[in-house]
Amino acid sequence: MEQDFIDDEEDVMNEERSEEGDASSEDGFMEGYLDDDKVVECDECGTAVKPEKKVTKEIEGEEHTFCSKNCAQEFEESLG
Repeated sequence: MEQDFIDDEEDVMNEERSEEGDASSEDGFMEGYLDDDKVVECDECGTAVKPEKKVTKEIEGEEHTFCSKNCAQEFEESLG
């Protein structure tokens, strides 16, 4: 019976540590996100575009940015 109590107490302590870790990692993520000058979003799906995967295309005289070739193609198809 005493062993069950100790296990429960350890679970509570681990949950508290996990919650604290989540908050600090979220704060760190937001700091990095807020430090960026500008986050570029995909014109088709709205997700953040990774610089190394960025696809730009001029469509109807305007430059558009996409997260993938697939999104660029879907965007063009939706226009025409």
